[in-house]
Amino acid sequence: MTEPTYRLTGAARPARRRLRRPLLAVVAAGAALGLAACANNGSSTTATTSTKTFGVNATGTVHFWARQATDGPAKALVAEFNKTHKKLKIVLHLTPPNDDTSQLATAIRAGDPPDVVGLNDIDVPTFSHENALLNITKYVNALSYKSALSPGHLALATIGNKYFGVPYLADLSVLWYNKTLFKRAGLNPNDPPANYAQILTDAKKINALGGGIHGFSFAGNCQGCLGFTMLPSLWANSTHLISGPLGTQKANVSGDAPLQTMLAAYRTMWANKLVPLNDQTQNGLTWGADFEAGKVGILPGDYGIAAKFTTPAQKAEFADAPLPGVNGSSYSTFDGGDDFVIPAGASNPSGAWEFIKWALAPAQQVQYPSLGDTPVRTDILTPSFAAKNPYDAVALKALAKGSVEYTLAYDAVFNEPGSPWFKMFEDAVYQGNMKGAISEGQSGIQSTLDSVKS
Repeated sequence: MTEPTYRLTGAARPARRRLRRPLLAVVAAGAALGLAACANNGSSTTATTSTKTFGVNATGTVHFWARQATDGPAKALVAEFNKTHKKLKIVLHLTPPNDDTSQLATAIRAGDPPDVVGLNDIDVPTFSHENALLNITKYVNALSYKSALSPGHLALATIGNKYFGVPYLADLSVLWYNKTLFKRAGLNPNDPPANYAQILTDAKKINALGGGIHGFSFAGNCQGCLGFTMLPSLWANSTHLISGPLGTQKANVSGDAPLQTMLAAYRTMWANKLVPLNDQTQNGLTWGADFEAGKVGILPGDYGIAAKFTTPAQKAEFADAPLPGVNGSSYSTFDGGDDFVIPAGASNPSGAWEFIKWALAPAQQVQYPSLGDTPVRTDILTPSFAAKNPYDAVALKALAKGSVEYTLAYDAVFNEPGSPWFKMFEDAVYQGNMKGAISEGQSGIQSTLDSVKS
């Protein structure tokens, strides 16, 4: 592994788009590990060093693998750490999109894993259930701020009461809205939609402005984008599409009233042309560009879009709010982003843990917004943080109520072309076949869960 040279910079990288990840990459990762026979028992190698000495005054080199998709924090953190730690050096390796899991699996199988990895959080269960990650339970429990860590990120790194990772960075979904268009439509620019009924009402009024203005927009051909922005509204109403322990998970579609209400709202907006026609073919590559151009009133999207707002006029025009529950009872966010994990067999786990703890400290966490991501500690949300980072303060507030779908079948259910989630969306929204869509969604998701047992 070679060490790239980077300069510490405060420049924000372009907003990241959540595109689908091929299921093949995740399946290949699990197969490459070759440890399936030991899966599900939570018996991965456990670090036994005292909490007082593990991750304290470590020396040597730590090989850190991070995804190119989240390279902003990785580059900045490594550069700053190496300036301030003379006896412990971090060597950064960036893994390319859609090849991060297979590269890691290959390294683990070869007996030469990195010391710490910034792993896409939805992929952590695949590796932890293959006994490929270090059990760091007692070190996580010793963190004084454990209760402030992102619950969704932490859940994906958990098996029972054992931890195999901690949150690293958050890529969160929020509800963007155009305050200027709200005013023009006679709406209160300080009253963003708090439920789907209000989203529909506001979208209709904004759409009536005409002149190429649309009330709402979504990435209608981006499976991952739709899950990223729609699932939180279900979680806010205390409903998940997947429930139960791995291996015997059940689909909760046919009786999910909030899901049907949400799909019906999307269908209404599509059928009544409240959204741009090209939303149906929007694959995520230019997701949000219509909103950034001032042509859309409401856009469920990612916090990272804020990096595009550079002028005072834009910052006055655009605002974000938490993604509301379908019925408005609460709000939530998709706890996307990365977890820190230490592969079993890492040569310098103590050094890795020292770097992880340093990265999670407030002095480093408050830098995340300028790098296009959100901190993973809710206690970072202070008045001074909110004043400096008003957009990210909204996302960080939602982090406390964020969630995930905990399953090894996430990609197969939600992200793949032709996935049961996307088929259900297409039939309900574009075809208007709600009854058939719900029936197909229930059977399709259940069949997928049954075929991807842990």
